[in-house]
Amino acid sequence: MVYLSEFVGSLIFLLGGYTYMSNICLKKTQVSKLNYVELSTAWSLAVGFGLCLAVVLGGPALLNPGVVVGQLLIGGITAEEAAKFLLMEFLAAGAAVALTVVNFYDSFKASTGMSKRGIFSAYPVEKNMPLNFIQEVCATFTFLFLVLGGVRATDGKTAALQIGAIGIAAVAYMSYTLNLTGFSMNAMRSVFSSIWFAILPIPCKEGEKVDWTYQLVVNLLGSTTGGVLAVMAVDACAKALA
Repeated sequence: MVYLSEFVGSLIFLLGGYTYMSNICLKKTQVSKLNYVELSTAWSLAVGFGLCLAVVLGGPALLNPGVVVGQLLIGGITAEEAAKFLLMEFLAAGAAVALTVVNFYDSFKASTGMSKRGIFSAYPVEKNMPLNFIQEVCATFTFLFLVLGGVRATDGKTAALQIGAIGIAAVAYMSYTLNLTGFSMNAMRSVFSSIWFAILPIPCKEGEKVDWTYQLVVNLLGSTTGGVLAVMAVDACAKALA
């Protein structure tokens, strides 16, 4: 059940975000135009409900490869457990991409000549790899430090709701501050989904290619570095206060 909770929580998180992105990036949808307040709200709710549901189902609600690697490095989980959590996140990314494409199939078909890779992955406002890497590390560290630090203060029967609220608040805060790399902060949200974007037969993809250099350097290495640092920082603070 622990690993199923990771899959379900990750799926809810990603599906909520990708379906909103489809609404604003594709033709023939109900939203059809970017509204940054709506965008921030959609991702906030997606992350919050994903965290909440994962906890309700009995899991640790890691929902981020950087957190998984960080927990492995501080001894919170074993290598086998880490591999299973990462597998669940990867499969959840595939399910989220597939469900998004199925539900928006006609919209994808109608959106010829339009970029679609940005629905499933974050890209920067201005591509500058060294700076983007630093931005991603800083954004991921700040976001996860807020979430993981807040989670340590939750308890009781309403812990899942408390954790969900923390996720919503943290995403809302980050969306208006450290957002220059396109608001990724999670290799599952960008890298895992980009793999599925490249594999799956998405209508009118028209040979659109993933920027793998950016994905691996910024969205994978950058976000994972930020995640590991956040886990270690929160763990160090907890030990210092114990």
